[in-house]
Amino acid sequence: MIVYFSATGTNKYVAQELAKATGEEIVPLKELVRQQKYQLTVPAGENFGVVMPTYWEGLPSILLDYLSQAEIDLEDQKAYCYFVATYGCDYGNILSTAQKEFGKLGIQFDSLYAARFVDNWSPMFYLKDVDRNRRAEENGEAETRRIVQQVLRKEKGHTLPNQMSALGAAAAKANYNRIRKTKRFRLDIHKCIGCGLCAKQCPLDAIEIQEGRPVWVKKKCTLCLGCFHRCPAGAIDYDGGLRNGQYVYTKVALDN
Repeated sequence: MIVYFSATGTNKYVAQELAKATGEEIVPLKELVRQQKYQLTVPAGENFGVVMPTYWEGLPSILLDYLSQAEIDLEDQKAYCYFVATYGCDYGNILSTAQKEFGKLGIQFDSLYAARFVDNWSPMFYLKDVDRNRRAEENGEAETRRIVQQVLRKEKGHTLPNQMSALGAAAAKANYNRIRKTKRFRLDIHKCIGCGLCAKQCPLDAIEIQEGRPVWVKKKCTLCLGCFHRCPAGAIDYDGGLRNGQYVYTKVALDN
């Protein structure tokens, strides 16, 4: 079993590559949350893998909230467990945080990996340079191939050191929680075509279509920026991020 979360496609790609090699199913965290499925059973003979993006040096809130209610049963207590983080600028403290949070559920990762792709935090990073994006994707793809082989060999002991102090990581998490307020999103009603894709793909159902236009109905979201990056009309903005462009990883089919 491979649990993943992906707004723009990168993590779905990594999960799919692992699934092709191991023959195991991929399970989108978004659907687990929507279905309120908090009990997971990993069948005997299977690995347990988790593929997550790095959000503000740590784990996305959708995963943290899910873990606070989840029960994960490994039918084989000797199952190989691994965690893969994707990142753009840096991976922060996500690996040690993952080990800590899953440890509360009795899951100990045998190895923790990281693969560097495009940093799609558009309010800060320029995404209109197609060539640079492709080079970053090629780097992440190469690192994914290496990770896949290590997982197939069930290698243990892989990890990376934290990139900041515990105090710094706590500050980053506090800032993340502060900026997750949906009032920061802006809709250009003159561009919006009323397709409803933003509401369909929002993992926390924070968007509703009302009178043909998206309305943010929750005060906070996980800030995946899926609505921003995947809007076909470029009608959704967040803190002026549109000036730097939108981004999706085109090698996978993105679900609604």
